[in-house]
Amino acid sequence: MDRASGVILLSAFGLTLAGCSSGSVNGLFPGMASSNPPKATIQLQSEPAGAEAKTSLGSSCQTPCALELAANSDLSVTFSLNGYQPQTILVKPAAAGLVEPGVYPTAALAPNPVLAQLEPIAPAPKTKPKQRKHVAAAKPKPPAAQSTPPEAAAPSPSPPSQ
Repeated sequence: MDRASGVILLSAFGLTLAGCSSGSVNGLFPGMASSNPPKATIQLQSEPAGAEAKTSLGSSCQTPCALELAANSDLSVTFSLNGYQPQTILVKPAAAGLVEPGVYPTAALAPNPVLAQLEPIAPAPKTKPKQRKHVAAAKPKPPAAQSTPPEAAAPSPSPPSQ
Protein backbone atom coordinates (compact mmCIF):
# COMPACT_ATOMS: atom_id res chain seq x y z
CA MET A 1 0.00 0.00 0.00
CA ASP A 2 1.46 3.33 -0.96
CA ARG A 3 1.63 6.34 1.26
CA ALA A 4 -1.30 8.22 -0.43
CA SER A 5 -3.66 5.27 0.07
CA GLY A 6 -2.69 5.07 3.73
CA VAL A 7 -3.43 8.76 4.27
CA ILE A 8 -6.85 8.45 2.61
CA LEU A 9 -7.70 5.37 4.65
CA LEU A 10 -6.58 7.02 7.87
CA SER A 11 -8.59 10.18 7.05
CA ALA A 12 -11.75 8.17 6.37
CA PHE A 13 -11.30 6.30 9.65
CA GLY A 14 -10.80 9.60 11.52
CA LEU A 15 -13.98 11.10 10.05
CA THR A 16 -15.95 8.04 11.05
CA LEU A 17 -14.72 8.35 14.64
CA ALA A 18 -15.41 12.08 14.67
CA GLY A 19 -18.97 11.43 13.54
CA CYS A 20 -19.46 8.88 16.31
CA SER A 21 -18.11 11.12 19.02
CA SER A 22 -20.23 14.11 18.01
CA GLY A 23 -23.46 12.27 18.90
CA SER A 24 -24.66 11.92 15.32
CA VAL A 25 -24.61 8.15 15.39
CA ASN A 26 -28.14 8.05 14.01
CA GLY A 27 -26.94 9.82 10.88
CA LEU A 28 -24.32 7.15 10.19
CA PHE A 29 -26.14 4.16 11.64
CA PRO A 30 -29.90 4.83 11.79
CA GLY A 31 -30.69 1.67 13.74
CA MET A 32 -28.48 2.62 16.70
CA ALA A 33 -29.78 4.53 19.70
CA SER A 34 -28.60 8.03 20.42
CA SER A 35 -27.97 9.74 23.74
CA ASN A 36 -30.00 12.69 22.39
CA PRO A 37 -33.58 11.45 21.87
CA PRO A 38 -35.53 12.97 18.98
CA LYS A 39 -37.63 15.96 19.97
CA ALA A 40 -41.03 17.11 18.83
CA THR A 41 -43.02 20.26 19.45
CA ILE A 42 -46.44 19.71 20.95
CA GLN A 43 -49.29 22.22 21.10
CA LEU A 44 -51.17 22.37 24.42
CA GLN A 45 -54.65 23.90 24.64
CA SER A 46 -57.41 23.98 27.22
CA GLU A 47 -61.00 25.08 27.35
CA PRO A 48 -61.08 27.46 29.15
CA ALA A 49 -57.65 28.85 28.28
CA GLY A 50 -55.18 29.83 30.97
CA ALA A 51 -54.67 26.44 32.59
CA GLU A 52 -51.24 25.25 33.72
CA ALA A 53 -50.14 22.34 31.52
CA LYS A 54 -47.46 20.28 33.29
CA THR A 55 -45.78 17.27 31.67
CA SER A 56 -44.54 14.17 33.44
CA LEU A 57 -41.07 15.23 32.21
CA GLY A 58 -41.26 18.38 34.37
CA SER A 59 -41.88 21.03 31.68
CA SER A 60 -44.87 23.33 32.07
CA CYS A 61 -46.55 26.32 30.44
CA GLN A 62 -49.84 28.25 30.53
CA THR A 63 -52.30 27.35 27.77
CA PRO A 64 -52.41 27.94 24.89
CA CYS A 65 -48.72 27.14 24.50
CA ALA A 66 -46.18 24.82 22.85
CA LEU A 67 -43.36 22.74 24.34
CA GLU A 68 -40.48 20.90 22.70
CA LEU A 69 -40.31 17.46 24.31
CA ALA A 70 -38.41 14.21 23.91
CA ALA A 71 -40.44 11.98 21.62
CA ASN A 72 -38.97 8.61 22.55
CA SER A 73 -41.38 7.43 25.27
CA ASP A 74 -44.90 7.87 26.63
CA LEU A 75 -45.58 10.92 28.77
CA SER A 76 -48.58 12.61 30.32
CA VAL A 77 -49.79 16.20 30.48
CA THR A 78 -51.86 17.38 33.45
CA PHE A 79 -53.98 20.50 33.02
CA SER A 80 -55.06 22.41 36.12
CA LEU A 81 -56.97 25.65 36.66
CA ASN A 82 -58.54 27.08 39.83
CA GLY A 83 -62.23 26.24 40.00
CA TYR A 84 -61.87 23.30 37.57
CA GLN A 85 -61.14 19.61 37.97
CA PRO A 86 -57.60 18.70 36.81
CA GLN A 87 -57.35 16.52 33.71
CA THR A 88 -54.46 14.27 32.64
CA ILE A 89 -53.95 13.19 29.02
CA LEU A 90 -51.55 10.47 27.85
CA VAL A 91 -49.25 11.37 24.93
CA LYS A 92 -47.31 8.78 22.92
CA PRO A 93 -44.47 8.96 20.42
CA ALA A 94 -45.52 8.60 16.79
CA ALA A 95 -43.79 8.69 13.42
CA ALA A 96 -44.62 11.71 11.29
CA GLY A 97 -44.29 12.41 7.61
CA LEU A 98 -43.93 10.13 4.62
CA VAL A 99 -41.25 7.52 4.65
CA GLU A 100 -39.34 7.39 1.37
CA PRO A 101 -36.41 5.15 0.59
CA GLY A 102 -33.42 6.55 2.46
CA VAL A 103 -35.56 9.08 4.39
CA TYR A 104 -36.31 8.32 8.01
CA PRO A 105 -39.51 9.58 9.67
CA THR A 106 -39.29 12.61 11.91
CA ALA A 107 -40.26 12.41 15.56
CA ALA A 108 -43.77 13.32 16.60
CA LEU A 109 -46.12 13.02 19.54
CA ALA A 110 -49.80 12.08 19.42
CA PRO A 111 -52.28 13.48 20.03
CA ASN A 112 -51.05 16.84 18.80
CA PRO A 113 -52.51 19.30 19.62
CA VAL A 114 -53.47 18.12 23.09
CA LEU A 115 -56.82 19.64 24.08
CA ALA A 116 -58.22 19.45 27.59
CA GLN A 117 -61.90 20.22 28.22
CA LEU A 118 -61.86 21.24 31.87
CA GLU A 119 -64.99 20.66 33.94
CA PRO A 120 -65.95 23.16 36.64
CA ILE A 121 -65.84 21.93 40.19
CA ALA A 122 -69.43 21.61 41.41
CA PRO A 123 -70.06 23.93 44.32
CA ALA A 124 -70.60 22.19 47.60
CA PRO A 125 -74.30 21.92 48.43
CA LYS A 126 -75.33 24.71 50.72
CA THR A 127 -76.62 23.42 53.98
CA LYS A 128 -78.40 25.50 56.52
CA PRO A 129 -76.51 25.77 59.73
CA LYS A 130 -78.13 23.76 62.45
CA GLN A 131 -80.40 26.01 64.41
CA ARG A 132 -79.99 25.65 68.08
CA LYS A 133 -83.05 25.81 70.19
CA HIS A 134 -82.73 28.81 72.42
CA VAL A 135 -83.74 27.87 75.88
CA ALA A 136 -84.27 30.88 78.02
CA ALA A 137 -82.64 30.57 81.36
CA ALA A 138 -85.09 30.64 84.20
CA LYS A 139 -85.12 34.12 85.67
CA PRO A 140 -84.81 34.22 89.39
CA LYS A 141 -87.99 35.39 91.04
CA PRO A 142 -87.73 38.66 92.91
CA PRO A 143 -87.65 38.25 96.65
CA ALA A 144 -91.14 38.08 98.06
CA ALA A 145 -92.17 41.51 99.17
CA GLN A 146 -93.68 41.76 102.55
CA SER A 147 -97.25 42.52 102.05
CA THR A 148 -98.44 45.16 104.36
CA PRO A 149 -102.02 46.30 104.30
CA PRO A 150 -102.37 49.84 103.03
CA GLU A 151 -103.77 50.98 106.37
CA ALA A 152 -100.76 49.78 108.23
CA ALA A 153 -98.44 51.48 105.88
CA ALA A 154 -99.65 54.96 106.75
CA PRO A 155 -99.82 56.02 110.38
CA SER A 156 -103.35 56.74 111.39
CA PRO A 157 -104.09 60.05 112.99
CA SER A 158 -104.50 59.71 116.69
CA PRO A 159 -107.86 60.74 118.12
CA PRO A 160 -107.86 64.06 119.87
CA SER A 161 -107.34 63.62 123.46
CA GLN A 162 -109.59 65.25 125.90
